[in-house]
Amino acid sequence: MNRRRHLKPAHPTQNLDSFLDILTNTVGVLMFISLFISLISIQASTTIRTPLVSKSEKKAHYFEVRGNRVTYLDDAAIDRQLTILVSSLPRCDRPDIPQNLDSDLYQYYLSDIEEYEVCTNRVFERLKGFQAQTKNYNVRLVGVDAIMYEPTGENSGETIKEIAKSDSEFRTVLRKLNPQTDYLAFIVRPDSFSAFRAARQQAWEKGFEIGWEPQSVEKPIVFNISGSGGRAVGVQ
Repeated sequence: MNRRRHLKPAHPTQNLDSFLDILTNTVGVLMFISLFISLISIQASTTIRTPLVSKSEKKAHYFEVRGNRVTYLDDAAIDRQLTILVSSLPRCDRPDIPQNLDSDLYQYYLSDIEEYEVCTNRVFERLKGFQAQTKNYNVRLVGVDAIMYEPTGENSGETIKEIAKSDSEFRTVLRKLNPQTDYLAFIVRPDSFSAFRAARQQAWEKGFEIGWEPQSVEKPIVFNISGSGGRAVGVQ
């Protein structure tokens, strides 16, 4: 009886060892990516609790967080002093150009223009010389449309332990504000995120909305006081 012959495949046998090595490496990479994404998700859910900025009709009250100390800007006090200054400034009315520019009217017009320029120069000089002080800041005008806050000292403000006390300035300010009409805006320096998080947590517990903006250590605090580019740290 003839033995049955088994036909061998015409193509060469593939090396399964190489295929298994590739498959193992691929699975390992996928597991690493999955683990990496999971770690990022966990970290984001525990440390990042600041969504995108949104507009708010509430009034902002500003704090600087520098050197892990929380400092109240008290911009309302500066606004009051600016209001007093502006209300005391002379009124400068620009004269209208006369319809008929005869020689007499032209001379009157030139005289009125000179008086107007003198008046505006006086206003500018008084504004330029504006200086004020709060508990923690020296404040002055920069140009005629911005104010700069300069800390009175490196140790101004309150530490994390100090803001936790019931009689701290931070808690005193919170008691004077209304979460329904006010929100807190923090200017945060790179060395001070732990103090910011502590202050933010206290404000959250009192029902306040929070806005914050990171700024470099060397950048001064300057607010515009006219136009649409004014104080703007939105609710987050």
